[in-house]
Amino acid sequence: MTILSVIRSIPVAIKKISSSYYVVSDMEASLKFYRDQLKLPVKFQDGEKWTQFDINGQAVAIAAPAPQQPAAGEGAVVVFEVDDLEAQRQQLIAEGLEVSATVDMGGHGSFFTLRDPDGNLVQFFGR
Repeated sequence: MTILSVIRSIPVAIKKISSSYYVVSDMEASLKFYRDQLKLPVKFQDGEKWTQFDINGQAVAIAAPAPQQPAAGEGAVVVFEVDDLEAQRQQLIAEGLEVSATVDMGGHGSFFTLRDPDGNLVQFFGR
């Protein structure tokens, strides 16, 4: 069973792709690249941890290295937003998938992580 077939069978609905992000080794250099050179407008910034850009209503972000993220340069992470994060997590566990603990980001929401069959990180986010 593939992760896609599991996700399709889950009764908890994915609302949208919340964001996609790259983990970067140097936030300031990456901010200069995305904001100043690519001219992406900054929507939200959380110090040196996270900068989110708005591209016609779609969120693309850069993040400092942290647990449950790939190392800088290892690829992007797609974040699926759901209404009931814990129900989604429990459903994936029931499907036999290895799912991380939920990480609480305070007022920003919470997320958990799993890997697809190729090892790519997939995250689910809720408020």
